[in-house]
Amino acid sequence: MAPSAVLFDMDGVLIRSEEAWLRVLEDAGRRFRGSPVTREEFAPTFGQGTAEDVRVFGLRCTPAELDAFYLEHLPAYAGEVWINPDARVLLEALAARGLRRAVVTNTVSALARTLLGAAQLLDFFEVLACADLVAHAKPAPDLVLYALGRLGLPAGEALMVGDSRFDRGAAQAAGVRFVGLGLEGDARIERLGELLPLLPLTRGPASPGAR
Repeated sequence: MAPSAVLFDMDGVLIRSEEAWLRVLEDAGRRFRGSPVTREEFAPTFGQGTAEDVRVFGLRCTPAELDAFYLEHLPAYAGEVWINPDARVLLEALAARGLRRAVVTNTVSALARTLLGAAQLLDFFEVLACADLVAHAKPAPDLVLYALGRLGLPAGEALMVGDSRFDRGAAQAAGVRFVGLGLEGDARIERLGELLPLLPLTRGPASPGAR
């Protein structure tokens, strides 16, 4: 079945904010365990949820306290966020084809809106499925199922684009086809712009986004 919607992971797909997150986690480590989180610790964990950050990095705080810290401190590093040059063109093309669009991210809502707004991509999305809206972050299926529920679509009418094992696990658990960006999945692409040839040509125009 041709998809009616495309779900996107945010970080690593639409934008890339690893350096900004590393900086804020260095700060969080100093605050909550007495030593900065190192690049070696951070690299294999990027994309996990806040509860896992607390556990994996041994931070002496609750996930809610860490989210509050992120909200306060991450904007200071927003200048280090890279915007995928393929993202805007792709999203415009999806809107023109009538395909609906959602973001599925382990980032909390306020930060996701800040980062996507700064990248001038926020208005392309009907739904933001963010970590503070569900019980379990990716790789659990909760965020994908939340997005599908808000879109009013079954799993078979969507596909998800992601770049991590967390994205792939969430999509698979929700029964959604997965396109890996530099990662194996039901299909694999190396650049975001390669997604368009995999999709149907027309479904009729849709509005850029309505939340």
